[in-house]
Amino acid sequence: MSTSLESFTRTLLTRHGAVVEATGNGLDVITDPALAHALGLSEYARLVFTTREHTISETHVDYDAPLVERMGALVGGLGRVGVVSCDVPPPRPIDAAAEVERRITLLNGVARVREVEPAVALRLGVFMEYELLADVREGGLLCTWITPDTRSVPRMAGWPDLGRAPDLDAPVLSADGPDSAVSVPWTIALASARVSLTATVDGFLESLTRRRDRDARRLREYSIEIDRAIRAKLLRPGASDPVRRRERDRLEATWQSYRSRLADLADRYRLRVRLVPIGVVACLVPGYRIRVRLMRRTTTSEVVFAWNAIDGRLETRGCDGCDTPTPQAWLCDDRVHYLCDACFAACAQCGKPFCRACHRACPRKTCAIRT
Repeated sequence: MSTSLESFTRTLLTRHGAVVEATGNGLDVITDPALAHALGLSEYARLVFTTREHTISETHVDYDAPLVERMGALVGGLGRVGVVSCDVPPPRPIDAAAEVERRITLLNGVARVREVEPAVALRLGVFMEYELLADVREGGLLCTWITPDTRSVPRMAGWPDLGRAPDLDAPVLSADGPDSAVSVPWTIALASARVSLTATVDGFLESLTRRRDRDARRLREYSIEIDRAIRAKLLRPGASDPVRRRERDRLEATWQSYRSRLADLADRYRLRVRLVPIGVVACLVPGYRIRVRLMRRTTTSEVVFAWNAIDGRLETRGCDGCDTPTPQAWLCDDRVHYLCDACFAACAQCGKPFCRACHRACPRKTCAIRT
C-alpha cells in the first residue's frame, strides 16, 4: 500500500514543480512557498511511508494523513480524464478463430467467427480508492481497465508510462456530455474492480473470521461460566424462595446480555467495502474487432470481441447480466445472452436455470404463483 501511495505522491509533487528525491525510507521534498503552504509542509520536508517510528522532523504519510487530503485538492484541479500517448506495437496478424477457441469457453453453445477488422479502440483506465471496513480498516488504490465498445476487460498492467507528457498531435477526446468518447460505463468498471479485489477481500475476510470466532468463543465461555455459578447457587440446599427468584432473574439477564453482545459482535465484524473513483485515463489502442456469432440450439446472436496490441490476446468480455468479466460463459435459450455462473444459476424454487439478463425472477408460471 505504501509503495503505491509513495509513487502517487512523488508523481503529483513533481508535476507541481517540487524537487523530489527518493531516500532509503521515503522522499526528500523541496517545494516553493505557495505549494508548501497549500500542503501544510515546510519548504524542505522529509516524507516517510512506512509504519516504523519516525522523528519529529519527518512527516508520516498514510491514507488517513492530512497531507493526502490536501493533495486531493491539487488532483481536483488536474481534471478527471487524461489522454495518454505512448509507443504501441502495431497489431500482429492473428488467427481469429484460434484466438476465440483458445480464450472463450462456452458451456452450452458454440461460437463462430464472422468478421475480423483492424480497429483503434478506446480503453479506459479507471483508478479507484478502496476501503475494507470492519473492526479494522484496510485500504489502497487499484486500477481497472475496460474497453467500453466491447464491454471487455483488457490486461494493461505496467502500461502506459503515465509520467510521459502527452503527444500534442494525439487526437483529442472530448469529456463533455453523457455521449462523449470518454463517458465511463461505471457498472462495467465496478464489476471489474470487484474481480480485481477478490484476493484482497478473501484475505481480509479470513483474518476477520478468525478474530470474530475467537471473540464469540470467549463471550460464550464467559457466559457459560456465569451460568454455572448461578445454577450452583440455585441448587444449593436451603436457599430461600427470594434468593432463588433473584438468581433466576440473574440467569435470564445473563443470556439476554449474551444475545445482545453477540449482536454487537456481529455488527462490529460486518464487512463493508467502499470504492471511490478518483480518476480516468483514456487510451486509444490499435487492435482488432472480432465479430462472433453465438449459437444456442436454433437461436443465434452476434457480439463483438476485442483484441489489442498491448494485451496480445482476446479481451475478457463482461456478462450480459451483471457485467462481471467472464472467460467461461453460458448462453440463454431465448436471446443467447453471454452469462456468468451467477446469472445463469438455478431457480431456488424449481431448480431450473434461467437468464438474469432476460428476467429478474424465474419466468416459470409455477414459480410466479408461489412468489
